[in-house]
Amino acid sequence: MNKEIFDHIYSHLPENEKQILHLRLSDKKYQQIAQIMNCDQSNVGRKLKAIATKFNYSESSLEREEYLVKIFSQYKPDLVSNELRNYYGFHITQVVIPGRPEKLDSPFYIQRYRIRRCSVESECYGEIEKPGSLVRIKAPKKMGKTSLIQRIQAKANQNNYIPVYLRFDTLIEPQNISKINSFIKAFNKNIKSRFTDAPEGNSWDDDNAKISCTQELKALLFHLEKKLVLLLDEVDEIFNYPEISKNFFAMLRSWYEESNNFEIWGNLRMVIAYSTEYHGKLDIYQSPFNVGLPIELKEFTSEQVTQLIYLHQLDPEIVTPLMSMVGGHPYLIRLALYKMFQDELTIEELLKYAPTESGIYQEHLSRHLETMAEKSNIKAVFQEILKANSPVRLPNKNREVHQLEAMGLITIKGDYAQPRCNLYRQYFQER
Repeated sequence: MNKEIFDHIYSHLPENEKQILHLRLSDKKYQQIAQIMNCDQSNVGRKLKAIATKFNYSESSLEREEYLVKIFSQYKPDLVSNELRNYYGFHITQVVIPGRPEKLDSPFYIQRYRIRRCSVESECYGEIEKPGSLVRIKAPKKMGKTSLIQRIQAKANQNNYIPVYLRFDTLIEPQNISKINSFIKAFNKNIKSRFTDAPEGNSWDDDNAKISCTQELKALLFHLEKKLVLLLDEVDEIFNYPEISKNFFAMLRSWYEESNNFEIWGNLRMVIAYSTEYHGKLDIYQSPFNVGLPIELKEFTSEQVTQLIYLHQLDPEIVTPLMSMVGGHPYLIRLALYKMFQDELTIEELLKYAPTESGIYQEHLSRHLETMAEKSNIKAVFQEILKANSPVRLPNKNREVHQLEAMGLITIKGDYAQPRCNLYRQYFQER
């Protein structure tokens, strides 16, 4: 059961059923619940059985109450007492240090919402079922793009589609970025290498790489006779190579448009993930960044941070001071909770040392500082943003502003930019 379904079922529970459920999850006994609710003890058991059924409980799975404790420990851990969670073994036994994509079964993966009552995951799952679809996922680094892509990949497998995942930072090799033909040829080779029985294409035309790649992909679609989902991660790695960007993105857009003309192209679905808007010159009719389903991953809300705090068995009182320092940035939140879960520091110590060289974010912050030292133009623009006491508009620094956004250091609202959180403001102002 995913969180979207869970939330829908929970929101439609009658008030008396919610009360009985809350009391039981707080480890009240049947007799106590009956006294509080002024009903027969047998009625408590019947109500809990009915509630479990609504949450898709199956007799062949866990014990009924164990099942309820399990799903509520995952999606509403604040309602479950530590005694019950520990009794059934749903306490957190292993909290791994964050920094990598969350595994598919990770309780620490938090669904996010673009529209009410429909998670971005559900939106993406529905979109890749449409012929010729394209999903655009935008978020700064360490905001959860790859974790989301892995879930789309799993859904594609579940649908009996063929997913192909490709990180573009692996394509940034000197021999690949010297000219557009070399890059598209490497891209095409990478896709075809996933299929041992892929058809041999016609001889590659070095002067028309886009045409050659398009012909070979079309032949592959005919050969597979299945839906092919291209999952292209970190595509903004090629933003700094104008000739490659212009031609490559025009090719993706042409594939998207071809699904309107030829049925076979409907078997291709694309998911592209990037950290910031494309800041080069690209004709509106040749860009894949203004078509398809746009998904922008936002920071966690206080409710979502609270959910993570409960999963780490920490005091929910820390949500406000923690978010006052790092906002809802997924990686910064998770690292703080991991360290507190390990008893390595308190919330007071976190707030005191976070923006210093001895804080838990030192490695994360120093990497950004090194980037600033190497790129004086970005550093100069960031200095302007840091000096302002309110969001600042920098119309002539569009490229640098978007690079800072891609790094996750600033947020952009309309034409105005500001530091993403107090951690970044305090640390970099000092330096």
